[in-house]
Amino acid sequence: MVSPTAKYRRNLVKASAPALKEQQTNDARIGQLKREFAEHPTKGLTPARLYQILEAAEQGDLKAQSELFDDMEEKDAQIGADLGKRRQLAAEREWQIVPPDNATAVEKRATEQAIEVFSALEVEDLILDLGTGIGHGWANLELPWQRDGAMRYIEQPTLRPHSWFRLHPDDQNCITLRDMSATGAELWPLGWVQHRHRAKSGYVARMGLHRMLAWPYLFQNYALGDLAQLLEIYGLPARIGKYPKNATEREKATLLRAVVTLGQNAAGIIPEGMAIDFTEAAGKGSSADIYKTMMDWCERAKAKAILGGTLTSGTGEGTNTNALGNVHERGQMSLIRSDARQYAGSIRKSILWPMAALNFGIDKPNRAPRFYLDCGETEDLDRLSKSLPALVDMGAKIPMWWFHEKSGIPKAAEGEDVLMPKAAPNAFGALRLAQSSQPIAALRQAPAQPGQPSYYRDATLDQLDGQAQPVVDAWVNKVQQLVEQAESLEQLQEMIATAFDDLDESELADVMATAFEAADLAGRATVDEETGNAD
Repeated sequence: MVSPTAKYRRNLVKASAPALKEQQTNDARIGQLKREFAEHPTKGLTPARLYQILEAAEQGDLKAQSELFDDMEEKDAQIGADLGKRRQLAAEREWQIVPPDNATAVEKRATEQAIEVFSALEVEDLILDLGTGIGHGWANLELPWQRDGAMRYIEQPTLRPHSWFRLHPDDQNCITLRDMSATGAELWPLGWVQHRHRAKSGYVARMGLHRMLAWPYLFQNYALGDLAQLLEIYGLPARIGKYPKNATEREKATLLRAVVTLGQNAAGIIPEGMAIDFTEAAGKGSSADIYKTMMDWCERAKAKAILGGTLTSGTGEGTNTNALGNVHERGQMSLIRSDARQYAGSIRKSILWPMAALNFGIDKPNRAPRFYLDCGETEDLDRLSKSLPALVDMGAKIPMWWFHEKSGIPKAAEGEDVLMPKAAPNAFGALRLAQSSQPIAALRQAPAQPGQPSYYRDATLDQLDGQAQPVVDAWVNKVQQLVEQAESLEQLQEMIATAFDDLDESELADVMATAFEAADLAGRATVDEETGNAD
């Protein structure tokens, strides 16, 4: 009898057989995509043309919009740098794969196999490829499947150009491969990582961040073009040629050539009776500030859209402060954490679960191994070392796992070598001194010893508490100072021997002698009382 798990695996292999054998883009019907060249719609881009491109994308034709977005990232240094920074900040995080909660033995084996597969991949490249979805709103990576005996696994996924895809005319959230049909070819099951990145809400055609950046990109290009034209004539004096009323067309043309030549070579000739006047230099008394203002606004708008602020992209105002910069950085990190969670969700859904289902029959995606990018922000160690002792002294019960998580210091495994504190002997000595410096009056709480009369115990402790405690306190305080200064047990011993060479212990000796005499008398009284010969 075939088990349900084996039956599920067999049906899954049958349903995804094409993707397990070859890549869909090798199909002859789609092969023309690899021979296409980009049309670069940013060339001669106008507001009317930009509107047409964005509207066509909403109707399912993504090709022009995808090529526009690629051009924007390639030609605009601000967009390219900020998006590259945002993708890289997520890609450089440490990754880990863990089993689901309350994992079974099969789920643990699936996790081990996934870790082995990902250890052979360029995970950073995978995250960077998924990061192209920030601008476009989505990214499709094709999966190459391999087989090792009964085990199936993936090799490095391949990012396919966004211009290869379109939207299904009946479903604006369904992406298909462009072919000769009106709807496009459906993507093969288990053949793709279909990543949807929600940089903003909306349908697939409107989810991309580049939709927001397209207009600042266009406005900046206009301002830059106008500034370039201004710089071509900036500082050059205007030349005005004057010709007689009866001048012929030939004479007029000669004068115009002379004016142009004079502007280029600072030398020229004109017929007699003609004149050239020089007026104030173009641009003098005015400036390019109006164009620069427009360009600066566009730069800041793009930085805010991509990184959530301007101070982490170099486009901030001159009144920046360190506190404001920290606020912008925290806002940026919230975007990175969101990106990392979205990457992890797509990897689990499109890679980890298919491998777990094919190899181990795990039919529920929520029981597949989990992928994480570690975005934990550690606290400043110096600040922790100063604040935690004070909080603990106040009675705060802080768990060790919280300290390890906030500090980023891993917890040592059993039997693992660990760093030892340099002042460990001093800490031990301080503990001993702290224990010995308890007030002698606390001895009153000790239970009475058998055969010890209450009058003897109270009188003795009163005498010690009143006379010996100041001496003990002074001695403990001095030794405590030496403990704090010593760096080793041997050094502490030498310091104590030197410090107490001339110590006057007569007062403490008298007190102890009195206590011993009282103890002797009390002992005799106890013996006499028991034998009936009390004094």
